[in-house]
Amino acid sequence: MKRQLKKMMAVSLAVVMAIPMTGAYGVCAADNKDGFYIEWAGQDFGLSGEEIQKIKDMNLRFAIEAPTESDFGYGQIRGFKDTCEALGIEAAGEAYCELDPAKQQENMENFISMDVDGIVCQAQEAQIAAQNFNPVVDAGIKLAFTGSVPEGYTAGKEYVTMVSDEFAEEGRLAAEMLSDAVGGEGEVLAITISSVNYVSNTRDGAFVEAIENDYPGLTLAEEGGIESASDAGSVASAMLTRHPDAKGMFVTFSTPALEVLELVKSLGKEDFKIVTIDLDSICCLDMINEGNIAGIVCDSAYYYASAATIALAKSYLGEELPAELAGPGKKVTPENLEEMWKWSFGEELPDVLGDALTEKGIKQ
Repeated sequence: MKRQLKKMMAVSLAVVMAIPMTGAYGVCAADNKDGFYIEWAGQDFGLSGEEIQKIKDMNLRFAIEAPTESDFGYGQIRGFKDTCEALGIEAAGEAYCELDPAKQQENMENFISMDVDGIVCQAQEAQIAAQNFNPVVDAGIKLAFTGSVPEGYTAGKEYVTMVSDEFAEEGRLAAEMLSDAVGGEGEVLAITISSVNYVSNTRDGAFVEAIENDYPGLTLAEEGGIESASDAGSVASAMLTRHPDAKGMFVTFSTPALEVLELVKSLGKEDFKIVTIDLDSICCLDMINEGNIAGIVCDSAYYYASAATIALAKSYLGEELPAELAGPGKKVTPENLEEMWKWSFGEELPDVLGDALTEKGIKQ
């Protein structure tokens, strides 16, 4: 089922002018402008037609590494490819690291051997990530990070910019959704990333803090850490054995949430509620059908990669960029799923999800 849903992902083109400033800022569509523009978070960001021609004359080659092979990862690669095509840049390589620093090192070595000019990626294990990226910097390849940068790196020096969103707010939104799903009282559980991953660590920490401080009717009975998505099923099983009366669980992102979802269904826990972060076809289908997935928080994988790609191009034009390009996370429900899917992945909702919404009377 997972493979069938993944194959339904299609490619679409969404169309990004930089506003020089310092610090973080968000990046909206400007349909009446000459050039390429994306929607990010309320401001225009991209290249004019004249700038695009200059980029085309450079014959640049970029590569991308997505953090996981998932709907989120596919959305990033789609945004990257669409933007490269619009800017006349060769999309020379793509890879996934599955949150594994060793795999990331291998991918970076491959990209260096391909002699690319720029790389879009997320640094894994930020405290030690510099050892994987120093050879990239030494090779003169420009880096644009999404969500996490190597410790000790400085924007404008080792890398161009970091595209991110309000990670802590995403964790707080997840806490709000889980509280609503379980009626605001009882025991809940959390599966978080135990390794050093700035994106997940920030989101996870904000969720835990919100549950403990903002929802007095809820008790966080246990927080279980995982190193990889495949660990989630066994960790969740042990937690549920120790806390059989728990009413719900937060799972750090959608890929491990699939493992938990499968476990919970096998146990026949129909009323157990799961909230996670990042859209996934199977999680969305379960949510539409009023299963165990009670809510999802998402960001825009598509525009993450698109903005990072644009930033790399702009750096080749000698333009100064802010250290961070930040955008929002949003709550997803069946009622706004169609809109959020387009925003997150830059494509139409898969037919299987559209049909499910129609069957439920949510979509006409």
